[in-house]
Amino acid sequence: MKNLIPSLLIIFFWTTPLLKARESYRVESLSTPPGVVCEVTGLDYTQDGTLYLCTRQGDVWSEKKGQWNRFAYGLHEPMGLCIGKEGEVYVSQRPEITQLIDEDGDNICDYQKTICADFSMETNFHQYTYGLIQDRTGNLFGTLSCAGLTRPDGTPGSARGYSPTPYRMWSYQVTPNGQFIPWSAGLRSANGIGFNLDGDLFAADNQGDWVATSMLHHLNKGDFHGHPEALRWDENFTHRKDPENAPIKLLAGMRKPPAVHFPHGELANSPGSPICDTTAGKFGPFAGQLFIGDIVHPRIIRVALEKVNGQYQGACFSFYHAKGLKSGICRLVFSPSGDLIIGRAGEGNWARGLAGRGLQKIAYTGTDPFEIHRINLIPDGFTFHFTQPLALDLKAKSVNVETLSYRYQYGPNYGYPKSDKKKIVPDEIIISKDRKSVQVKIPGLEKRKIYQFSVMGVRNQTGQSLRNSTAHYTLNELPNQ
Repeated sequence: MKNLIPSLLIIFFWTTPLLKARESYRVESLSTPPGVVCEVTGLDYTQDGTLYLCTRQGDVWSEKKGQWNRFAYGLHEPMGLCIGKEGEVYVSQRPEITQLIDEDGDNICDYQKTICADFSMETNFHQYTYGLIQDRTGNLFGTLSCAGLTRPDGTPGSARGYSPTPYRMWSYQVTPNGQFIPWSAGLRSANGIGFNLDGDLFAADNQGDWVATSMLHHLNKGDFHGHPEALRWDENFTHRKDPENAPIKLLAGMRKPPAVHFPHGELANSPGSPICDTTAGKFGPFAGQLFIGDIVHPRIIRVALEKVNGQYQGACFSFYHAKGLKSGICRLVFSPSGDLIIGRAGEGNWARGLAGRGLQKIAYTGTDPFEIHRINLIPDGFTFHFTQPLALDLKAKSVNVETLSYRYQYGPNYGYPKSDKKKIVPDEIIISKDRKSVQVKIPGLEKRKIYQFSVMGVRNQTGQSLRNSTAHYTLNELPNQ
C-alpha cells in the first residue's frame, strides 16, 4: 500500500548567542510519515533525489517532492541503509544484509533478497548489525556490536560487552558476490560507519568497558581497536579462549590508537555514524571534513583529520548544539542540494520517540561562520587555520590559547576520566602574514595525548569572535618520529 502525504517544513532559527551561528546555518524540522514514531536508523539518497530511510521498528520509507511512501516493512530492527546502483536498496538487519527489490517500479518492495547471512547472532537485545555503506566497486561495509547486560553463563546485571558468537564486535565487508569478510576487531558498539574523501573507512565507538571515552577509529583490514572480547574469533591470538585476561601490555601493543577521542560528556556520550562533507562548498567551508551526531546530546561534532607518519589524527569541535536541534541523532546524510539531513532515534534516549518527529536538516545560508577550520601539527606546536582572516589590528599578544594536555587510560573499566593532565603555557603565538592562521608554539609535545585548546581574544575583520573557541586534538604521532 502507498501512503502519500505532503512535505511540511517548520523552521526553527538558532538564537543561542554564544555560538553566533544564526547568520550561517539554520535548522528546519522536516515532515515524517503520518502517525509514525520515526526512529531513524538509516538514510540515503538515490541519484534522482529520492530520500530513503529505515526505522528501528522495521519499516523502510521513501520521500520525493513532499510525498511519503512505505517501501517495505517487517524487517528485524534494521540499523543501516544505503543505495547502490539504480534500483538497489540495501539494509543491514539483525540476521542478514538484505536487498529490497521493486520489480515493477511502483515504489513498493516486491521481494527481499538475502545478500549475506554468514555472520552470527543470538537472542541478545544488543546485537545490532550497524551500517551500511558501499564503496565504488560494490563492496558493502558495516559493524557488528557486542552483546550486552548478561554474560554467556546467564549472569545478569553486567554492563560489559562480550562476543558470544563469531565476529561480534568486528567491522565487516560483504563483497558483491555476498562473501562475508571480517575486517577489523575490537569495536564495542560502533553505531555506523563512513568513508572520507579518500575512501578510507571510519567508525565511532561508544564509551564502555575497554573504551575510555567515545572515539573515532580508522578501520584498516586486520586492525585491532581495543576491546579484547572480539579476539575470541582471531585464530592467531594465543589468548583467544580468555581474551579479557590477556596481559594489558600485550593488548596495548596490538591496539591501533583512535584517530580522535571525543571527551565524554563534553562532546559525545554515544556517537552515531560519521558522514563526510562531499558537497564541495554547498554546506560551507568544511568540505572533506567529517560530521557525527550524538544519540544522547542535541549535538553534532565536526572532525578535521590529518595524516602524520601515515596515521590519522586530528581535531574535533562542537559544530551545532542548541535548542532548535533535537536530541537522539543517529544518522546523517547530505542532500543533493547540500543540506545536512538529521535522522533522530528518539526524544532524548534510544527507545522513546514521538510521532511526527524524527527528521531535521541544517541548511547553510551562504555566510561562512567564523571558526577554527582545522588544526595542523608542526614540529614545535600547532597551526590553527581559520575560516576568515583575522582583524588587521589584532596583535599576537592579545591572543590567548589556554592549553591542557591529558590522556585516557586503556583498560577494562567502563570509561576512564582524563588523566596525566598538564596545563601548558605556549612559548609563542605567531599570526601569519595573510592573517588566516596562527602558530602556537608548544614546548615538549607528547605522543598519545589529547591537547585541549580554548582560543580567546581572536576577532575577524568585522569584529566577530569565534563561533566556537574550544578544540581537542588527538596527537598519536609526532612529525618525522
